[in-house]
Amino acid sequence: MIICEADKSGEVITVSYSQRVSVEDMRRYSEKVRELLPRIKPGFLLFSDLTSLESMDPDCAPELGALMELFCESGMATVVRVIPDPYKEIGINLISRFHLQSQVKVQTHESLAEAIKSLLCERPEVFAQPMVGTTTDASST
Repeated sequence: MIICEADKSGEVITVSYSQRVSVEDMRRYSEKVRELLPRIKPGFLLFSDLTSLESMDPDCAPELGALMELFCESGMATVVRVIPDPYKEIGINLISRFHLQSQVKVQTHESLAEAIKSLLCERPEVFAQPMVGTTTDASST
């Protein structure tokens, strides 16, 4: 399952991966991202949480790379990732090398608390707006 939300200011997109993510989950997520992007401002932050991820289908890699490129084209400035377990990294660092532009700042944290602390120091405005968004859930189809 993938949950994707954007804050009302258009400055933050939050993505949470949980359980087992399939190619179909990734495609639905991609569609939802395309719906959200017109409301997002250049210079936005992508907050990606893999804390509850159990596994991701390897066939998700091309779609994940395409989404990274789409985020870059839309003006993404920063990616903050929470990857508590090295086995949950699922090749994101490798995919990033090929699909993220060099000016995008990337932070990876082992815990949600570390990531939030870092964001509070660097970009406190991130926590000023409520989130609005969509959920993609494999069980709902």
